[in-house]
Amino acid sequence: MKSIYVLLPLAAALLAASGCTTMVESGDDVPLATRAEVEYLRGELRRLNDRQSASESEFGRFQGEMMSAQAGQSAFASAAQVQSLQTQLEDLQRQIRALDAARVQDKKEIYDDLSKKIATILKTSAPVQTSRPSRPRSGSQSGIEHVVQPGESLSKIAAAYGVRMNVLVEENGLSSPDNIRVGQKLFIPD
Repeated sequence: MKSIYVLLPLAAALLAASGCTTMVESGDDVPLATRAEVEYLRGELRRLNDRQSASESEFGRFQGEMMSAQAGQSAFASAAQVQSLQTQLEDLQRQIRALDAARVQDKKEIYDDLSKKIATILKTSAPVQTSRPSRPRSGSQSGIEHVVQPGESLSKIAAAYGVRMNVLVEENGLSSPDNIRVGQKLFIPD
């Protein structure tokens, strides 16, 4: 009996090797409906294999995203951190507003200070009005004396006093309107 069990697989192997086929393999005696069902099942098996492959790749992608999210978890701020940053931002905005207000006040103070200094300079550079101690050269008896300041010209002095420039040249015995110097005293007739 043992020999039958040993011979059966050997016989099947010999038949298979000799090119013999079963009725299912040859498809001759298999009903057409069964062949269609087998093809359908093979198609379903391929689709299931494809879906499994897609699911495995999707699972791998999700797993990678989860691992990167866990690794980069510190990149996301907690609500407490967001609140802290918001508070710091509000503090900075208050400081900027305070600095802007201080800057406006500083500008006003600088403007006022400069205005006072300019007024002082204008007062000191204004023509000195004194009576002329000596008598006028052309016979005019009344007038004032002006000391030439830096940056003044005879035309500016004449315009300031409302006198013609040639009158100033005559009254002060100038050879040319360009020949005046800082500190020089000029007689300005009335």
